[in-house]
Amino acid sequence: MSKKTLLKLLLITSFLAFLITYVIGMSGYYEYELSNKRVLTEEKMKEFEADVANNKDIDLNDYIVNTHKDYTNKFTKTVTNASLTINKYLKKSIESVFRIISNLVEE
Repeated sequence: MSKKTLLKLLLITSFLAFLITYVIGMSGYYEYELSNKRVLTEEKMKEFEADVANNKDIDLNDYIVNTHKDYTNKFTKTVTNASLTINKYLKKSIESVFRIISNLVEE
């Protein structure tokens, strides 16, 4: 791979990463997630302070909330596995096509 091609690829990748980050920032998604965490934390802090004031036994695991939701099911797992398999074969095919094109251009 030539230096120009590598530089173009690096610039395009950097631009796409910037664009995605910019869109996420402008959509307010990150701020929304931070706001939800802050509210949850404030609620648990008040609960903790009330338990300390009432001399209750305190276990820190009672104040930690797992917010991860698992939406996977049999269908999504099957589609994901099929997508990964197709991706693997497409990647090999595309790489071989570009290898052939590269050999033709270099000669």
